[in-house]
Amino acid sequence: MRSIPLFAIPLLLGACGGPEVPQDTPATTQGEQPLTTLTVTINACTIQGFGRPNFTCEGVISGGTPPYTFFNWTGVSNATILTIMPMGPALSRANGRCTAGLQAQVQFTAMDSTGATATTDLFFPCTV
Repeated sequence: MRSIPLFAIPLLLGACGGPEVPQDTPATTQGEQPLTTLTVTINACTIQGFGRPNFTCEGVISGGTPPYTFFNWTGVSNATILTIMPMGPALSRANGRCTAGLQAQVQFTAMDSTGATATTDLFFPCTV
């Protein structure tokens, strides 16, 4: 059996292309995979009106894989949603009513183009 001198091993590896070096994975592009986790945020709910107060809540969608295919507002406690208004591709407003002197709770849900959903709730005092 013939042996290879130790000084020849680096030369052989170089001649054969050397060990395989893993290539960098390219960054994901929009439409293939989520760039970040889908999140929804309710910026604020403001109260107007006399007697039976009216409120307006603003929700923002971010992350996930746009376009966002669905969003919804729900009155969870002491909140009745009357209208939902899309304000752009990632912004929504809801108008509703609540009973004065009680705490209200609303919920905002959105879905991205891959079917991922995110939900958040906000409690606010229903006072004028």
